[in-house]
Amino acid sequence: MLLRQAVWQVGERVGDGAATTAVLVQAMARHAFQSAAAGANTMRIRDGIRLGVDAAVQALLAQSKPVVTRKELQQIARSFCHHEELAQLLGEIYTVVGAGGYVDVQSSNGRQLEREYVEGAFWRNTGWLSSAFADKSLRRSSLQDAAVILVNGRIGNVEALARVMGMTMNAGYKSIAIICNALNEIVLNVLAHNHEKGTFQCLPIRTPASSVERKFMFDDLAVMTGGKVIAGGEDADLSYFAPDMLGKVRRIWADAEQYGLVAGKGSPQALRAHIKTLRASLANAKDKDEINSLRKRLGRLMGGTAMINVGAPTEIEQKVLKNVAERSVRFMNSVTESGTIPGGGAAYLNCKAAVDNLATTDPDVYAGVRAVSRALDEPMRAIAANAGFPESATVARACQKGAGYGLNVLTGEIVEMRAEGIVDSARVAEHALRVAASVTTMLLTTDVVVRRRNPETASEP
Repeated sequence: MLLRQAVWQVGERVGDGAATTAVLVQAMARHAFQSAAAGANTMRIRDGIRLGVDAAVQALLAQSKPVVTRKELQQIARSFCHHEELAQLLGEIYTVVGAGGYVDVQSSNGRQLEREYVEGAFWRNTGWLSSAFADKSLRRSSLQDAAVILVNGRIGNVEALARVMGMTMNAGYKSIAIICNALNEIVLNVLAHNHEKGTFQCLPIRTPASSVERKFMFDDLAVMTGGKVIAGGEDADLSYFAPDMLGKVRRIWADAEQYGLVAGKGSPQALRAHIKTLRASLANAKDKDEINSLRKRLGRLMGGTAMINVGAPTEIEQKVLKNVAERSVRFMNSVTESGTIPGGGAAYLNCKAAVDNLATTDPDVYAGVRAVSRALDEPMRAIAANAGFPESATVARACQKGAGYGLNVLTGEIVEMRAEGIVDSARVAEHALRVAASVTTMLLTTDVVVRRRNPETASEP
């Protein structure tokens, strides 16, 4: 069950690497338990495993090369999803949005795969507070060169809002977007009346229902627009508003279900610092929802957002293809962020020297290091065995050829893996190795497991 949980988490987090994780755990645990059975201290073996994995990861990442061209991206996507149309689409999308972009996968009423690019940043499951501000022909409202008032609360005081709008107009703005949790009916009617008269152009936008999503949205909006958030809980206090709290954008738009902005006028230095903070959080994130949320935020901040609309002739085909597309997106995210390494277990084989060269005088620690070293052979061994080739001979032939060589299972030849287009994601390989070490040490140091007689039904292992 520990292995099952770990394998499932690897697939959910990085989209690939589940089989590699299982192979590494089995090999690492087998060698570690042999040493423990011979009398070695399991806690010291654990220390050796951690030492060996750290050295292996450094050697692994040293082999990584960035993916640059659209052809490379398509080739990597094709090797993962085995779907030509989806691979072509992913190659184009990641060429456009880049490593920091966000790709959203949605179901479509059509019968084929389609893609859509969104300029700037946009938020779903929100939108305008009233259609009274819409362009009736487009069912969308848009403002150019607008001021943005950020209010994390409900606006209910007409006089206070009138003062804010007056100060905003005096600052030179006649296009004003108000992003807030809610407006009472009187305030909404006053804004609609002035909008219709042409006193100013207004676009009131509601915030998401979730308080967590609201906080993240306001944090990002403040950086993107250069504005300051007016916080007020249930009813916002607008009395301390000043013109320097306004955000600015080149364009902001909204419809009934979403809104977006283009070219916020926030500080470039603050934006870079915010992106750096979010990237650090992403590197340490464990939960799938948290990872997805951080990716969305980074995509908005960096201006790279695309949508894949999945259509198919039947509902079942659509469901299967959407699942493949979602997994492929997670995999491509890891590839564009971390680069690629030689595939087929060749990169792990290249790490053996770094692990074997570790110096330790403690025999129990050395047993852990050796367990890692021996496990690094196993991915290539498993591939050879599954393809009907001799395991030890295959590994020996690859080592003899040199770094980056491995087995091409279609021909049975030992080839340079990069030259043949057989590559893996560096992040996936690193994650599989670290998770395998974590599970192995847990197995080594756990004496008792509590098992439910009638476990609760769960959709996740």
